[in-house]
Amino acid sequence: MAKKAAPKPLWKKVLAGTGYVLFCAFALGIGTIAGWIAKSPVLSAGLKQTITNRPPREVFGKDAFTMLVLGCDENRAPGGAKVTTAAARSDMMLAVRVDLVNGEVTGISIPRDTLWRVPGYSEQKINAYHSIGGKELAKTAVEGLLGVPIDRVAVINYESFQHMVDMVGGIELDVEKRMKKTDRRGDLYIDLQPGLQRLNGYDAMCYVRYRGDSDFHRQERQRAFVLKFKEAILSRPQMINEIATESVNLLGGELSPDEMAALARFAQSVQNEDIRMGMVPVNEAANYNLRVDEDKLPDVLAEFHFVPQHYTSRLVRS
Repeated sequence: MAKKAAPKPLWKKVLAGTGYVLFCAFALGIGTIAGWIAKSPVLSAGLKQTITNRPPREVFGKDAFTMLVLGCDENRAPGGAKVTTAAARSDMMLAVRVDLVNGEVTGISIPRDTLWRVPGYSEQKINAYHSIGGKELAKTAVEGLLGVPIDRVAVINYESFQHMVDMVGGIELDVEKRMKKTDRRGDLYIDLQPGLQRLNGYDAMCYVRYRGDSDFHRQERQRAFVLKFKEAILSRPQMINEIATESVNLLGGELSPDEMAALARFAQSVQNEDIRMGMVPVNEAANYNLRVDEDKLPDVLAEFHFVPQHYTSRLVRS
C-alpha cells in the first residue's frame, strides 16, 4: 500500500461559509515556537496534550461532536442604536460535524433565506431566529431543520477577526471586481476597488462577507483570504502567541483553550479527502425566499454523516 501523503492542516481544507475561516488562526503555529508556549493557554495546552499523548476525543469527552457556526450582523435599530450580538441576525449558518475517531470533518451550510418554522413561532427566514432568541433558538431551528442534535454553538466575533488581521499588518489580496454594498442595519459598508491591495481588518471582513454574487464565489474569496492569512502569520512568528490567544475570542469563547489545542492537534491527522462540505438542498419560494427540498435532504444528511447512512426518510415535524 502506498504511503499516505503528510496530512495538511485544517485551515487549508474546510470548504464552506465563514466557518472556513474559523479554524485557521489556532492551527497554524502551535508547537513551532517553543519559547512562547508558556505564554499562551492554547499553546501550553497543546504541548501538554502532546507530552501526555492525550487524544482529542478525551478532551471533548466524545468520539464526535457537531457545532453550529454563526456569523452574525452587527444589527442597528432605527436611528443607529447598536443591537447586541446576541440579538443580531445570523449572516451565515454552518453545521459542522467533527469525527475525532475516524479523522473526518463534514459540514452543511444553510442558506440564510431558507424559510422554517419553529414550534411556537410563525414561519420565517431561519437566520431571524438568532435575533429573536439568541444562539439557543438558532440551535433549536437548525436541529429541527436537519433532524440532528447540535452540541455547540459558536458565534463569530468579527471584532476579533478584524483585530487578528490588523495584528499581522493586513492581508494582501487581489480583489477580483468592484465591491460596493451598504447595510446600515448591519453597520457594514463595503467599498472595495478591484486590483491587488493590502486590506486592513475591516476591509478584509468586508471582502469575505460580500454577498453581491453567489455563495460559491463568496467561498472562493474566503479560501483566498485564509491562504494569505496563513502566509502573513508565518512571516511574523513573534505574533503567534497573541494570535493563538485571540483565536479563543474569535469563536466567542465557545471552545476552551484546551479544546482549541485538541482541535488543532486533530487537524494534523485529517486527510484532504476526509474534509467534505455541502449545502442544504433548497427550492425557490415566493419573495426571493427558499424552502428545504424535503425529498433530497435525507440523502444529503446521510452523505455528510449527520445521520446514519441507512436513514432514508425525514422525521415528521409538527
